[in-house]
Amino acid sequence: MTDSSQSAPPTRYRVVHPPDRQDGSGQGVIREFGISRSSAGSRHLSMAYSVVPAGATSTRHSHPFETAVFVISGRARAYFGLNDEEWVDVEPGDFLYIPADLPHSTANIGDTPVQYVLARAAPEDVVIPVE
Repeated sequence: MTDSSQSAPPTRYRVVHPPDRQDGSGQGVIREFGISRSSAGSRHLSMAYSVVPAGATSTRHSHPFETAVFVISGRARAYFGLNDEEWVDVEPGDFLYIPADLPHSTANIGDTPVQYVLARAAPEDVVIPVE
């Protein structure tokens, strides 16, 4: 008897299950890359699931590509600029666009973890620390 829930290994698509996600953020947050060059063979984009624990703030950094964020749960404050001169609060259901090369960080301003999905216009994560 064969298992009809899964066919032969895919050649043009890829499902990345939770145990196969890669956590490589190093920015004070939990980030699991589901879609990337290394996990799915992507050539132009990546997607990740991220969590900012209650009371945590990511390090200030930038990326050489655009980023889009969708907030699932929690409340966060996104800071922008070399000295956090601009900021915006986001909550569940909000989308946030971050242009390439803009220094930013994220602070959890609530009592529960902030969960979000991000998409990037690059197949792998590139993080540039900003002091």
